[in-house]
Amino acid sequence: MSHENKRELKLLGYNDIMDALEDMWESSECYLARKEGEPFLFVGGLWHATNDDMPQLFAMFSNQLSRNFTAIARGSRMFIDYLDRTNPNTTMTILSEYEHMLQWATWLGYEPVGVALNGAAKYVEFVRCKPIYESVYDDSSRPVMH
Repeated sequence: MSHENKRELKLLGYNDIMDALEDMWESSECYLARKEGEPFLFVGGLWHATNDDMPQLFAMFSNQLSRNFTAIARGSRMFIDYLDRTNPNTTMTILSEYEHMLQWATWLGYEPVGVALNGAAKYVEFVRCKPIYESVYDDSSRPVMH
């Protein structure tokens, strides 16, 4: 797991990574991506809070992120497209000091909507609304069917 993810889990109160993974398994839709025969590249999914109607996307990357950047970038886009099929809106919260992760979120179509503090840690809050896919057909020119 990347050192950024390990640090963030500690900030969230987890001293043991396995405890965090077990909590994710029990309270979220969780997905794992890896190359065949190699360690994981990405663990991610949607966490559904009991008091919020928009699920929160979480992502954890392997310590091989830079070596596998292209595969993770392509996979991220496919993953978001997959989640868009069942979730009209999702949120994401990222530590403000992780500039590359903030850029990743905006590249995936998330919009920054605010800042939150958790102790000394400052987070940027993002929202993504499912994009409206345009039809290749001009619906207004189609004949009316009765």
